[in-house]
Amino acid sequence: MAPRINATCEENNVGNHILRWNISPVISGTMKVYASPLPDTLLSRVPVGMAKISDKRVTIISDNPSQRTYYTLVFNDKYTVKVAKRYLPLSGVQNFRDLGGYHSMHSDKDMRWGMLYRSAQIDTFDSATRRTMKSLGIRTVIDLRSSEEAASKPDPSEFKVVSIPIAAGNLPVILKELISGQVKSDTINRIAERVNRSLASDFQKEYKQMFDVLLDRSNYPILIHCTSGKGRTGFASALIMAALNVNEDLIMADYQLSNSCFDIRKAFKIGERMPVNIQEAITTLFSAREAYLDAAWDEALREYGSIPAYLQKGIGLSPEDIEKLRSLLLVSENNS
Repeated sequence: MAPRINATCEENNVGNHILRWNISPVISGTMKVYASPLPDTLLSRVPVGMAKISDKRVTIISDNPSQRTYYTLVFNDKYTVKVAKRYLPLSGVQNFRDLGGYHSMHSDKDMRWGMLYRSAQIDTFDSATRRTMKSLGIRTVIDLRSSEEAASKPDPSEFKVVSIPIAAGNLPVILKELISGQVKSDTINRIAERVNRSLASDFQKEYKQMFDVLLDRSNYPILIHCTSGKGRTGFASALIMAALNVNEDLIMADYQLSNSCFDIRKAFKIGERMPVNIQEAITTLFSAREAYLDAAWDEALREYGSIPAYLQKGIGLSPEDIEKLRSLLLVSENNS
């Protein structure tokens, strides 16, 4: 039996990459690191780093921090796992993340790196952002914003844009009413939970449209986004991961990662002159809280009894659709 290897990649303040790993059961020996700019291709058999397995970390010096790098970690020349940075700090785009690397309980596979991204809206498509997104090979952008939101900040014409408007709760209107005092800040939690329940109950057709795009191999790599990349995109990502049989704890962890990858104050221009209770209410409304995703799951469970049943009967995914999605987005990385 191959050991279970969990690995992460972080970038330090000078652009170098810190790779960390945990192995169960514990083994001794040597770990070699290979690097490639392509997610599924190892271009060189010369390692860029080595360490003892017991070290549990190694720092890789990057000579080009702007280049996306995928690392293959090989333990004792026998067990492998692939890893890359999850969060990509793009100018003009917040909350931009790669959904690769999450472990699926389906045939002990992992989600492919470099296939599926999630983010907030593209505020500024400058030359640096254009270069990065071009290097990622993104072909298709799935835009979950309402038509009013999309009209104010349209997606770049360089991509195939699939607009699937989900106007759950009309958050821009709620935000304006909150600032004007029409909505009381002490009710904002209930509003946010109601919006998330609505995602599960009222937009099944729209999320089925999203899966239709995901089931077409020619559309990849794909970026899914809404305004903040937290609510509608967060539920979309959770649905995809659930269909791939990713553990619910990992699904929740990815959902809550928006809290550290999306600057609410910057996005909504929350200033110090704004009343403190309004600042707190806006932060609450646009946070990725566990209770918010739970509200959406509870609504799906209330109607269908289980998440697999919701995906098949509510969203409309056939068993064949789910198997095809898994064949597209899952890969066996930890091999012996």
